[in-house]
Amino acid sequence: MPGTRSAAIGGGSLPVGFGTLPFAVSVTAPYWGSRGELIEVLGLARSGAVSVHTETYSLDEAPLAYERLPAGKINGRAVILPHG
Repeated sequence: MPGTRSAAIGGGSLPVGFGTLPFAVSVTAPYWGSRGELIEVLGLARSGAVSVHTETYSLDEAPLAYERLPAGKINGRAVILPHG
């Protein structure tokens, strides 16, 4: 339905429907919890109760991160830093 809108978790909207997005583009919105739960999880991380494992890569190293991801060689999450 052209012109329909889908509510986003963080508020706001995104127009969806036939002809509203460029060809071969898809939009997904992962959902795992409420905004209040996100704030609670961030508080746990700040207090050290949750350990977050990340590997950082510079923008030039991004292809390496993408190679390592399907091979299961990333410990936690891969984070690409544009100024790293």
